[in-house]
Amino acid sequence: MRKALFSIFFVSTLHAEFINDADLDGVEDAQDKCPNTPFSDLIDTYGCTIQTLYTQTSYDIIMGIDLSRINSNTLENTKTSNATFQADVYHGGYSAQLFTSYFQSEKSPSDDYGWNDTQLNFFYAFKPLQAFTIQTGIGVILPTYSSGYHNEATDYRGNITLKYTFESQFNLFGAYTYTLIKDKRVPRVTDYQNTYSFYGGIGYTSLKNNSLTLSYSHTESIYTRVVPIEMVSIGTFIPLNNNWFVLGDYHYGVSASASDHDVALRVGYTF
Repeated sequence: MRKALFSIFFVSTLHAEFINDADLDGVEDAQDKCPNTPFSDLIDTYGCTIQTLYTQTSYDIIMGIDLSRINSNTLENTKTSNATFQADVYHGGYSAQLFTSYFQSEKSPSDDYGWNDTQLNFFYAFKPLQAFTIQTGIGVILPTYSSGYHNEATDYRGNITLKYTFESQFNLFGAYTYTLIKDKRVPRVTDYQNTYSFYGGIGYTSLKNNSLTLSYSHTESIYTRVVPIEMVSIGTFIPLNNNWFVLGDYHYGVSASASDHDVALRVGYTF
């Protein structure tokens, strides 16, 4: 009998709580200043969100064209265009990226064209301080480019990126990448080496989320006895609406192995 009465009391009480707390956040509807709060949110005594425990996943696709005055694979001074494709997935501090491109280079006596190597990268970003962001990453470079010597192999890389925001709209940034080159040496033709690169610069973001960056980059060539590729770059990001955005970059080569002028324009869609 007591068990039956207890069961009736428990079910009745639970039913009453469901009626008086429609969003199940523990605050009765009469005192709830934020109705329909997601069930996963941490709330205050008024029923309003303090912190959300739900992590949204977002995606983007970016396509574009890169016009250069040097073939980055052979380092020959020739007009080269690259059609690029990039896809990203973001979930909290984690992200994954796929990047590939198709090139066409003016080369006598005939044009040189084909796929460049395809990159697959994974990143994790966190903030030890409110204004300071650290992003670490690892990646694989898949040998979709054919050198003609049948020596292609999968390469591996790791990188770290730092960003410090000040005056709310300005930021300083820098990155370092190290790549393990696994391609086999071609006797009397070329030797390969592990390579590293770094870049650094300053950025500005407007209240409308338009951004402008100025940076310097230094990249060691994968080929031995080739001077590093050094470039000064200007980049911009322009959101067109909640989904579409445009990216533009101009690079000026300051070393003999770099293209004198390199222009890139990309259009992206986020969802």
